[in-house]
Amino acid sequence: MSALLEVLERFSKKAATQEEVMRAIASHDEFFIPLGFAPRLGRSEFDRIVMLGKDGAPPPGEIYAFSDESCLDLVAQTPLGGFVTPVSGVEWLSQLSADEDVKVKINPGGPQAHFWFMGKEALPLARLWGQAVGLEKLMVAGNLEVLAKAMKAFEGYTVLSLPNGAIATAQGTGGYENPAMLFTAPDCFQKVLGQAPGLKPVHMTGTQIFHTLPRAGVDGIVFNPLGPGVAAAYPLTLITGKVQLS
Repeated sequence: MSALLEVLERFSKKAATQEEVMRAIASHDEFFIPLGFAPRLGRSEFDRIVMLGKDGAPPPGEIYAFSDESCLDLVAQTPLGGFVTPVSGVEWLSQLSADEDVKVKINPGGPQAHFWFMGKEALPLARLWGQAVGLEKLMVAGNLEVLAKAMKAFEGYTVLSLPNGAIATAQGTGGYENPAMLFTAPDCFQKVLGQAPGLKPVHMTGTQIFHTLPRAGVDGIVFNPLGPGVAAAYPLTLITGKVQLS
C-alpha cells in the first residue's frame, strides 16, 4: 500500500488531518491521470498509457486521478478512456485552475477510505499544495539558480507578523543572525503559531517576498523551521541576486 493510501485510511479513522492528506497527495509520484488532462503537464512522453475501454472519459466537469494501480483496477470495466502514468502530485496539482468549474476525485469507484474529493472552491489551495511541495523538492535538489526562479514564481508563501507589523524572525537559526521565517504550506506555519500564538499569518506571493525581505532588516531566510515541510536556510542574497549562484 502506498503512503498516500495509508494517510487516506488514517484520515477516514480521524487519525490524520486534511493537511496531512494534501501533503501526501502532492508528494505522491505514481498517479494515473486522464489523457485529456495530460497536455497541461508540459510533456508528451509517459512510461505507460492504460486504456479503460476504447471510448469514454470521466464525466464532464470531473477530473479523475488514481493513486495506485490497484485503485485503477477496481474501475477496469468502466469506460473511462486512457490514463497516463506515472505523474507526480506536484505536476498535476500545479496545473489545476481556479477559473474552471470542475470537481476532482481521487480513487473514485473504490473503498471510501481511499477516496478524496475536491470541489471547485478547493482547487486554488490544491494548486498551491502542488507548488509548495515542488518548491520543497527544489530545495533538496540544491540548484540555487533554479530554486531562486521558482521562489519568485511561487504564489502562496506565509510569513508571520509581529504586533507592530514587522516580519517575525528566527534569530540565530541556520547560521544567520536574524533570518526571516518563510513557510511553504499551512502545516508548516501552524506548528510555529502553536508556540507563538501572538503572531499573525500573512500570505504573500513570491514577487511580494522578493520586494519585501530586502527591506525587512533580515540577513537570511529560514524555510519551515519546525517542518513538516523541508527545512532549509539561505542567505538573503538568494533573492537579491547580488552573488553568483551555483
